[in-house]
Amino acid sequence: MGRVEVLDGGCTELWDVAPGGLTAESVGGRRDVAARQLVAAGPPRSASAWRRRSRARLGPPGPRPVVSGLSLVIVAPRDGTTAYAPDPVAAEPWLRSGTPHLYAGVAEATGVVGPLVLPGGSACAGCMALGREERDPGWLRMLAQWRSGRGGPVPACDIGLATAVAGLAAAHALSFLDGELPATTGVRWETSMPLLDWRQERMEPHRDCSCGAGGQTEGECASGAGKPQDTMAG
Repeated sequence: MGRVEVLDGGCTELWDVAPGGLTAESVGGRRDVAARQLVAAGPPRSASAWRRRSRARLGPPGPRPVVSGLSLVIVAPRDGTTAYAPDPVAAEPWLRSGTPHLYAGVAEATGVVGPLVLPGGSACAGCMALGREERDPGWLRMLAQWRSGRGGPVPACDIGLATAVAGLAAAHALSFLDGELPATTGVRWETSMPLLDWRQERMEPHRDCSCGAGGQTEGECASGAGKPQDTMAG
């Protein structure tokens, strides 16, 4: 991995601590700083060597703007419903810059990974929104309720489910960075507690979406997939 950027807000809370993730020592500190330190530390077996290399790549801690030139953006919002029904407006900078992006998240007892969006080549957030509106007349009303609700208590999130979602998202991201088109390309994988059976739903490009994927073959924009180096999680 050439460089990993971390975008997150707020401070680490006790419920953010997870095996393989943020530690109890990071509680009270900034989440983005703690995450960068975790990335810089690298695998425990070679922590010192990874730390020396990764610090140079990550640069000094601090706010990181969304910039073009990244090979992949992993969109993992703290509110999992935003990964399930992504906001087309929020995705516009990635579409304009041609930046592939992968959605992942947990909404209470349901986890989702995908789709991986190849701008202009596979269904984007706008395509998903338009398609869902056509299939479900009540979708806009439900979406408005989700997005207009006042901030409440921390949403429930099973640690095992979150770990499974994070692992699958990371594996598919690495597959893409290795030059492959993983099974999340234009597809959303979903699982729910307690059975955890994974289901897939293909996201079709919409003919009326301005992204242009509706008239192209999925994967046409993956010509640069063989040489990606950088990724960002936010």
